[in-house]
Amino acid sequence: MGLNLAEIQNEKERLAAGGKNEFLENFVRMPDGNGHLTLRLLPPADDGMFEKETNPFVVRTRIHRVNGKSLHCPKELDGRRWVGECPICRYYHWLWNESKKKDPSEAEAMQAKARDIKPIERYYYNVLVRSQFNEEKQAVEQNVGPKIFSCGKTLYGMIVRAICGDKELEEKPLGDVTDVKGGRDFKLMKTMRQSGQNSYPNYSDSKFLEESPLGEGGDVEKWLNGLHDLSLLRVLKPEEELKHELKVHLGLEKDVDDDFDPSEFQKKAPAEEAPVVTEAKTPEPTPEPAAEAATPATPEPEDDALDGDEFIEALKSM
Repeated sequence: MGLNLAEIQNEKERLAAGGKNEFLENFVRMPDGNGHLTLRLLPPADDGMFEKETNPFVVRTRIHRVNGKSLHCPKELDGRRWVGECPICRYYHWLWNESKKKDPSEAEAMQAKARDIKPIERYYYNVLVRSQFNEEKQAVEQNVGPKIFSCGKTLYGMIVRAICGDKELEEKPLGDVTDVKGGRDFKLMKTMRQSGQNSYPNYSDSKFLEESPLGEGGDVEKWLNGLHDLSLLRVLKPEEELKHELKVHLGLEKDVDDDFDPSEFQKKAPAEEAPVVTEAKTPEPTPEPAAEAATPATPEPEDDALDGDEFIEALKSM
């Protein structure tokens, strides 16, 4: 009997993949430190594509980081405000309002707890990466994509301002930067800044370049037919699930996803003699776990273009 070459080929591919996460292959990766990327924002998918009447140019959402998970806030953007009901937002606002009634040290601790679950805005675009180094092939690739680009509020504001213009800053509107004939590439510049012990990415040098075509006819058609359905990235959990995650975060409930009990494999401590109770007392309520002291205010790194956990959680639910 000869070798099962198909099985060995599968093993070769499995070993080559190693720790590579297939979920993240759809997303733009930023340099680890200082660096730059040239991106082309792509137009929205045609009406009717993905069986949707219309498709957005950008998907807007807010993320709560709770228990190591990225949970999409169910509030919807209505004009300039996020409206709707979200149990995590309610608790966040309650903590912040209650902190104003406390002395400075207690207020600082409560505000630190609030920041832990604060909703952070995220924005998703379809893009081409004009140039990218492929580590597996050890070669530079051109016009890679379509990929999904995720950014925070600062970069999103820069993109919107460039498209619409800004009279106060005397910036003329660039108009439709996604136009296949006269659109513009976006040069994204990442510079790491230091603030005390912390470092954070800064993108203030990013800008749109001169007008240029998206590409050749056949390539353009292929890219536009390969757009990602951005709406699938915003996976909303039921309210009860959001409440459960918040209670797990507060230590009020156990995480049902992590019900492993290690006690069976741990050495048991010698039994201790029970203490003698000399006087019956009414049990006092368990105090809330003390929050760590708030760190000095630093710019939040919300604009990092890659939040792997966030992408993985969203894509797992597709």
